Amino acid sequence: MTTENTMHALLRQYGSTLLKPGLQLFGKTPVALQRAITERLFTQVLKPLLIEGELDFMASACVEVHITDINQRWYFQVIQQQIQVHRHGQAQVCFSGDLESLLLMASQAVDPDTLFFQRKLSISGDTELGLALKNLLDSLELTQLPVFVRTPLAHYASAYQSLR
Repeated sequence: MTTENTMHALLRQYGSTLLKPGLQLFGKTPVALQRAITERLFTQVLKPLLIEGELDFMASACVEVHITDINQRWYFQVIQQQIQVHRHGQAQVCFSGDLESLLLMASQAVDPDTLFFQRKLSISGDTELGLALKNLLDSLELTQLPVFVRTPLAHYASAYQSLR
C-alpha cells in the first residue's frame, strides 16, 4: 500500500472520529464564540448563494442540523444575506445524521439521496423546504467553496473513494 493510500485509509477510517471530540468541545464553548465562528464560516462558504439571492427562500425559515452521534444541534437562518446561527430555535425543517454521513454529503463523496435512502440522513418537518435546500446545496461545486473548506472536503472524498 502506498503512502497516499495509507493516508487515505486513515482519513476515511478516522476522519470523522478525529472531528468528533473537537465538535463536542466546540459545543461546550461559550455560545457567543460558537455563533461568531459558525456564522462567519457559513456566510463565507455560502457567499455566492447569498449574493445571488439563491437562499432568499429561507428568509423566514429556521433550519436545524442535528449531528446525532455527538448530539450537537445548530439552528441556521438567513437574515439580510447573512447566516445566523443559534444553539436553540424553532426549526421548520431538521436535517439529522451522524458526522460521517454529513461529511460524505458535504464532500460530495456520496449523493445525498443515497444517504437518505440508506437512512443515514433524514429530513423532518417541512420536507419541501428541506428538499429545496438539499438540492441547492447539492448543486454547489466544491471548486466554488473557499480553499480552507474545499481542501479538507476534497481529501475526505478522495479517501472515501479510494477505499470503495
